Amino acid sequence: MTFWQLPPAAMAFAIAALLAGGLIRGYSGFGASLVWVSCLCLVLPPPAVVPSTLLLEVASSVSLLPKAWPDAHRPSVRWLIAGALAGLPVGIWFLAALPERATRLTVGLAVGISALALAFSRRTRRLPGRGACTGMGAAFGILNGACGMGGPPVVLMYLASPLPVAVNRASLVVFFLAADSMTVATAGAGGLLAGDVLLQTALFLPIALAGVAAGSLLYRRGGGDVRRIVLGILAVLSLALVGQAVVA
Repeated sequence: MTFWQLPPAAMAFAIAALLAGGLIRGYSGFGASLVWVSCLCLVLPPPAVVPSTLLLEVASSVSLLPKAWPDAHRPSVRWLIAGALAGLPVGIWFLAALPERATRLTVGLAVGISALALAFSRRTRRLPGRGACTGMGAAFGILNGACGMGGPPVVLMYLASPLPVAVNRASLVVFFLAADSMTVATAGAGGLLAGDVLLQTALFLPIALAGVAAGSLLYRRGGGDVRRIVLGILAVLSLALVGQAVVA
C-alpha cells in the first residue's frame, strides 16, 4: 500500500505529518524522521514508509547543508559516519526480515525510549572519544536501516555535549546527510526502493521541504525552544504505534 491508496482523511493526516516533521527538522536540525516514521506508520506499512523517509531526510539535509557546513564539528562527525557504515547492513536486514506488526512495535518502542532519553538528557563536560562516537554511529546505522529513525543516539550525544547549539545543529545536519545517503544506497542495493515508493517520495518531497524552509526561517529569527512540544508529540505517537501493533 502507498499514499494513493489511502482514504482522504488518512491522506490529510500524512500531509500534516510531513509538514510538521519538516518544520521540526528545519528548526532544530533533527527530529523529522521520528515524526515522519511514527506518523506515517499509523496509516502505511513500514516498508513503504522507511525508504521514503530516508530519501526525504537526504533532501532535507541537502537544503540545510550550505549554512551548516562551516559550523560542523568534523572530527566527531567522521567517527560517527564510520560506525554508521558498519551498522547499516544489519539494520537493512532487519527491515527486510521483520514482519509488519513487529516493525510497528519496534518503531513505537524506539520512539518512546527516544522521547524519554531526550527528556532526561544532561550536558557533559566534553564529547565522547573515538570509540564511543563509533559505537553511537553503529547504533544509528542499525536503527536507521531497520526503521528509518536512527537519530536518537547521535542527537543525545550532541545535546549533552558542551558545544554551542549552532555547532551541534550543524554537525547533525552534516552527519545525517552522509549517513542517510549511505542508508539509501544500501536500501537500494537490497531492492527496497521500488518504483511506487519513489513516486510516493516525489509527492512527499515538496511538502516536507516546505516545512523545512519554514523551520529554518523560524531558527534564523531566534524562535523559542520546541523541545517540549517535540517530546509531547513523540510520547503520543509512541503510545499510538505500540497500541496499534498490540491490537492488530
